[in-house]
Parts: sequence; C-alpha cells; structure tokens
Amino acid sequence: MSFASSEPGERPRAPALGLRLLGWLLLALLLGLAATVHHGIGPMSPGLRSPWYAPTHFFFESEIFSALVDPPGFAFTSLGLPALLLTIAVLLAAHSAIAAALAASALGAVLLFVFYGVFAPSPWQFFGWRGSAALTLISICIGFSVTAPLLATSWLRLSWPLRIAVYLPFAVAAIAFLGNATGTDPTLPFAVSPWPVVPVFGLETTALFAAVGWIGTATGIAGFAHASGPGRAALALGAGLVVAPLLLVAGSQLALLPFRVQPPLLVTVVIVGALAMGVASTLRLADRGPALARRARRIGVGAALVGLPVWGGQAWAFFDYQLTREVRAREIIEALERHIERESLYPDTLEDLVEAGDLETVPRPSIGVGPGSGEPFRYQSFGASYLLEFTATRWVQCAYTPAPIFEEDEDPEEFGDEPLGESWSCPSRPPELW
Repeated sequence: MSFASSEPGERPRAPALGLRLLGWLLLALLLGLAATVHHGIGPMSPGLRSPWYAPTHFFFESEIFSALVDPPGFAFTSLGLPALLLTIAVLLAAHSAIAAALAASALGAVLLFVFYGVFAPSPWQFFGWRGSAALTLISICIGFSVTAPLLATSWLRLSWPLRIAVYLPFAVAAIAFLGNATGTDPTLPFAVSPWPVVPVFGLETTALFAAVGWIGTATGIAGFAHASGPGRAALALGAGLVVAPLLLVAGSQLALLPFRVQPPLLVTVVIVGALAMGVASTLRLADRGPALARRARRIGVGAALVGLPVWGGQAWAFFDYQLTREVRAREIIEALERHIERESLYPDTLEDLVEAGDLETVPRPSIGVGPGSGEPFRYQSFGASYLLEFTATRWVQCAYTPAPIFEEDEDPEEFGDEPLGESWSCPSRPPELW
C-alpha cells in the first residue's frame, strides 16, 4: 500500500523502483536490528537453557556488544539512534504506508526493549515470553497509530469491500483485547500476559492519544483550509489545538481513560498538536486550500480508523462491567436475601439457590469476548454473611459483602457513627489505574 499522492492538485510522487526496493531493504535491516536488540538485551534466567525465541542476554556478556549498553543511558543512543535513522530512511525511500507503520513499530520496539532490558528488567524477566509479546504488540499499536493518516491515504483508494476486508480484522482484534482487559482471570482468550498491558498501554493510552491528536490536527487544518483571512485562520488553528485536550478531559470524566488527565499532560498535547499541524499544513501548491482540505480528510479518517475500535471496545467493556455489577450480581444478591429471610442462613453454594427456587439459573459475569468467556461468580458462605466476587476489567477483582446482621443484644452504634450497609470493593464504573 503506497501513500504516494495521485489526487488532483497535488504533485504526484512516483519514486523509482530501485529507491522503493532500497526502502524495503532498509526496513528489513531495521526489523533485524529490533530482533537483535530483543535477543541480546532482554533478561535471561541464569542456569536455564532458553528456547530459540527467548533473549540470550549476549549484549551484556560480549566484550564488543557490552560497550553499547555501558553506561546504561548510552544504550538509547547506541541502539535507538540507528533505529531512528533507519526509520527516517524507510519513510523517505519506500513510499509505502505499510513500510512506514512497520518502521515506526520497529523503532518503538527498540526503545521499549532498551528500557525494559536495561533500566527495568524485572517485569520482562518475570513474564518471560509474554513480556516479549506484550512489548512487541504495544510497539505495533504505537507504529500503526502514529502513521494512521498514511495508512488512511492508501485505505481510501480501495473499494468498499476491500476496505472492510482490510480493516475489519484489526478492528475486531482491538475490540477483543479491550473486552478481555483484565488481570485476574487467566481463562480469557486474549490475555497475552496476566495483566492487561497491551489493552491499557497499547490501545487505551497510546492508540487513543494518537487518535485524539489526529482529530485535533484534522480539525485545525480543515478550518485553516477554508479560512478567509489571518484572523479566521488563527481561530481555526486554535480550535484544532483545543479539541484534543477537551476530548481527553471528557474521556477522563466518562471513565474511558485508564488514567487521570493532569495539566502537564494537556500542555504536552497542545505542543505536540501544534507541531503536527505545522508539519501537516506544509504544502507548496497553487491550490493550497483544496489540498489542505483533502489532507485534513485523510488525517480525520486515520483518526477514526484508530479511535473507533478503541472507543467501541471501551464502551463494550463498560457495558459488560455495568451489566455484571448492577444486574447479574444483583440477581444473585436478591436471591440470597430471599434465602436468608426464609432459612436464617445463607446457602452453601449458589446452586442451592436454584434448587430452592430462588433462581432459575446462576447468572455468569458478562466479562470477556465470546460466549461463556471468563470465570463464573465466586461465592463463599459464612453462615450469616458471604462474599460474592467476579473478575472485572482493568485489573479489578470485584467483591461484594452484604450488610452485617446484628444479634438482638448487639448495638450497631458500637461499630461506628455511620450505619453499616452493603459493601463493594470496586467502584460503580471502571477505575483509573493512575
């Protein structure tokens, strides 16, 4: 998929075949560099023979390669700088959206491998091959998100059946990862590691930031393209700078982000947005306005291609969370209350509620993608009390305990000024992780 432009009013770019082949060869070299860094800088369990795909730690054991990571801070320069230069060369030579996305992914992988191999090796060492897979998938999320406008340029040239065929697998994969974004249920089919690092850091953080940033960039450029006069042009660009921070604040308020938006982050988003609009609005054409409008459209489509599955997956996870906590768990809670009113004790198992006629069937949590995904509710009876648990999204283990039952000779005020009621260990909406 080439992103060489062929739209009216824009200067077509048709690089020589030899130059494009050189770009793909440079991409192969860059991918080889990323694989070499992974294999040589990752953690290795001492005394154990690792499989072929696992890191061998040879950068630290070789006199030649050890110089590249000593001192540790030098590793970003000695390994990251060649990756950056190769990425730029691929962008200039290959003229392919796929090559650009893969090159950006490889650059992200090199930087992540350096950080977790040199500065923070414990998580990678603990998770082993799952750590390698998670870092690689996060890098792919980074690469394809930041190059979304280039991918959109090529995608828009396809017929609608081809567009759907190309895009649908990626969208479904993103939604599936987000729907399984939990760290306490090992049975969910899309959990790459015990914690949902790929959905949280790769999709809900990196991809979402990229989508929001591209929306702001498209808004500013579209307004600038149709502005008549310096004042309206400045107003349009200013609106583009404001859109991304407002979307982030709104996403935080709606619990669509796994983190709380802070002022330094918003300032960073504005600065990056200004740079993006400056680069994206650079054109040397006679019909600058129409060309900028077309470019804004491609950037907007790229933002939608990244953002829609992320927001869709988040909405699905949020709906599952609400359905499980407020509806299905409540069915069990109300059945347990009917049982204790009749029997004076809670049942030993939830299946006893079915036998007693308090429930037709025991509901299952609606967490995860696919029928029957995830674990069932976990229930422990303590006679006069109980614990009801289920796995929720974003590293949450949700637990419920009923209001305590006091004997006739007990005074509830002895336990505090506030009356004791039912208790949830999890909030009413998915929590922020930081």
